[in-house]
Formats: sequence, structure tokens, C-alpha cells
Amino acid sequence: MESVSTELFTGNVTRKLDPKSRLAIPAGWRSVQGAELTILEASSDGFPILKCFTREAFAAKIANIRAQGEARNMAPGEIDRYIGFIAGRCFPAEVSSQGKLLIPKAQRENLKLAETATVVGRGPHFEIWEPENFKVANSPAAVADMDKIFNMIS
Repeated sequence: MESVSTELFTGNVTRKLDPKSRLAIPAGWRSVQGAELTILEASSDGFPILKCFTREAFAAKIANIRAQGEARNMAPGEIDRYIGFIAGRCFPAEVSSQGKLLIPKAQRENLKLAETATVVGRGPHFEIWEPENFKVANSPAAVADMDKIFNMIS
């Protein structure tokens, strides 16, 4: 499935990595071509993933974290420590003019990417998954309880 939007990152596609460990970004996301990204090493459902944000989306996410911390009356130092923890797990990247994103060797090994990767739109950001891990974490059984609440799929 490769239905994507230029306003939000939507859809998912599995692509081969080229010999230089670059991943082609879906054509519908060409707005990120040449853009500087902030990539966060994270996890989802126990699987390692990469969350890819435009600089603007990452700044908005950090501002949201700060606002949530302040709303919970967290000490400024606690909020700063958490934001520092997040920033320390990030690295900068750029989507080339050919629409490719370099996956550094350490991150490729951490995700256990062999020849392919699944690129998944998540609205304001996109994620990079090892394909089998994505299938397991996003199987109908894995999202059944959530779908009972939101009733979007069934």
C-alpha cells in the first residue's frame, strides 16, 4: 500500500535498501526531499524503530512535551532532563535530492535491517521498521482492543 499525502505522512511501504544503506522515501512525501530531519531512536511494542521528524515537527513535539510537563507541575529540571534524554537519542539526517534517506550502520544493525525496511506514515512523522516486526506489531490481533474503542478498521 503506497497511498500517501503531502500534508501528513500516511500509508506504509516496504522498500529495498540500496548498497549504500539508503532507503527511498515514498514519492508522495517529496515535501521532505532535501529537508533536514531529526531522527529519534525509539521503540514501539518492544521493537526498535526510527521516528523521523521534520525539524518543525520535532520542535513542536518538544514544545508539547514541555507543556505537558508544566501542566503536570513537573519541575523544570525534570522536564529538561527528559528532553535531554530524547535529544541524546536523536541524530540529524537529510533526504537526498533523489528522495533517499541514509540509515547509518549502527541504526541499521539496531533495527536488524537486512535488505528491506518498512516506512510507515504516522501523521506528523514517519517511522522506519524491520518489516517482520512491523507485521507483528500491526497485525489485526495486535490492534483489536484499540479498534474496539475507536472503531476505525472493523
